[in-house]
Amino acid sequence: MSGASDWTRCGPWLRAALRHAGDTHRLEDVQAMVLRGEAAFWPGRACALVSLVEEDPCERRTLIWLAGGDLDELRGELLPQVERHARDQACRRLLVIGRAGWERALKPQGFAPLARLIAKEL
Repeated sequence: MSGASDWTRCGPWLRAALRHAGDTHRLEDVQAMVLRGEAAFWPGRACALVSLVEEDPCERRTLIWLAGGDLDELRGELLPQVERHARDQACRRLLVIGRAGWERALKPQGFAPLARLIAKEL
């Protein structure tokens, strides 16, 4: 993981992403996952993302779970780094969890819808 100052600086972007993802984790939970090696933290100058490598019987994939901050930097700098890392990890796919705007923003990079996830609060 990058330094504690990166984590503190990038925290607001990741907190916002957690809110949009349904507040399933606290920022401290995500940091603990990164420290245990269960997730990867990718800090940028004006953005950040968190990825996970997931494995099923027929597929290994990298999931960009949380992302926030400057969209141009995310697309132009961090996304290519994560993609290289995913290839190095023998992943079949790179997935992104996010709002509809991510689909539009990443379409030029070759991303296409795979499935829709819908939720109902109980």
